[in-house]
Amino acid sequence: MLVAGPAVGDAVAAPARPAAQTHVVTRTPPPPRRVVQGTAVRLDVLQRDQRYRDLFLDNYDAMTPENEMKMAFLQPRRGVFDFSRADELVAFAKEHHKAIHGHALVWGLQLPLWLIDHGLSDNLGLNLPPLSSPPLPAPLDTVDAGVNDLLTTLTGWDRDELLAIMRTHVDSVMRHFGDDVGEWDVVNEPLDENGNLQNNVWRRFIGPDYVEQALRTARAANPHAKLFINEYAVEGPSAKLEGLVRLVSDLKARKVPLDGVGLQYHTNLTGPWDEQTIETTMRRLAALGVEVEITEMDVGSTPLDGSPAQRATRQAQVYGDAARACNAVDACTRFTTWGFTDRFSWLGPAQLALPFDAQYRPKPAADAIRAAFADPSARSSRRLRHVLRPARTRRVGVRKASRAA
Repeated sequence: MLVAGPAVGDAVAAPARPAAQTHVVTRTPPPPRRVVQGTAVRLDVLQRDQRYRDLFLDNYDAMTPENEMKMAFLQPRRGVFDFSRADELVAFAKEHHKAIHGHALVWGLQLPLWLIDHGLSDNLGLNLPPLSSPPLPAPLDTVDAGVNDLLTTLTGWDRDELLAIMRTHVDSVMRHFGDDVGEWDVVNEPLDENGNLQNNVWRRFIGPDYVEQALRTARAANPHAKLFINEYAVEGPSAKLEGLVRLVSDLKARKVPLDGVGLQYHTNLTGPWDEQTIETTMRRLAALGVEVEITEMDVGSTPLDGSPAQRATRQAQVYGDAARACNAVDACTRFTTWGFTDRFSWLGPAQLALPFDAQYRPKPAADAIRAAFADPSARSSRRLRHVLRPARTRRVGVRKASRAA
């Protein structure tokens, strides 16, 4: 659905939520466990693939929408919000007793075109798709960032205008979902490799206080939600980790609302961190007074890393190290992989990056994660269950999302 937004700078009223449809199948909530196990989910696959749904429902406590809550999807035109696809995921999660981690409110990538080109396409009446270029793996990700940088440099924004847009977006989205979404990546990937704030559109035209402004707006919109900064390549010693520590320390010292830090941990078989290193990083961040989560883990590989069996064995060690580190730190409250089956990995199926293979069979990585959190020290009673039965004929209700006009 398309929801007309308020004029920038006006008070924001929460857009109306559609009534959730009653679904056919309801599952009993699983017993609680200390470390929530989550995964990124794609709505289009959830709608059409019964085995994908079953594998998610039977093995995970929480979902992170892979794309449906990013700004390019939620505000495809300035001041006009489309919550239809995100609402489908929220209704599904509520029906099946799954928590939701919102991702991502303020990010320098996957922005709507009108924000990148300062409204040029809107002003020309061009009805272009509400998506920027998709995220690309390094080093190709610099292409996406470079295009965005060029366009925003040429068009420019006034600080007050862009700050009002950012505040309106954060406020509108968080009020729309309310307590149905218990935690949010409010600011995603704010740092460059040297640990300084990336010179993205928000930093360039609002200034370095955009992180603080986003967090304060988020707290005002929903005082109950947990607010996170989410970052990649900060799981071990680096200039970027030092920058993250400085940023979190500064925000906490000034009483800026911040509840947690997400460690994405996209890695591969050539450069993973060991268990002790990850645990040390988590404890260092926890000492600043925040929760810590693994938020987007996957472990890519190539044929140069060995046979499929060798790659699977080494991958299980990497996943197990991260899970055991999380298990050992009380402040680590959630362990999320960026998808769960190789069939639908953002890296492509050839990298074999996720705990279940393209046929939905458990790999050694799934067993390693299960073993880490089945340890008595995890205070966790529910194991990963490997569901390899034929697709069920009963319908698990997911309404077809309406297409945006």
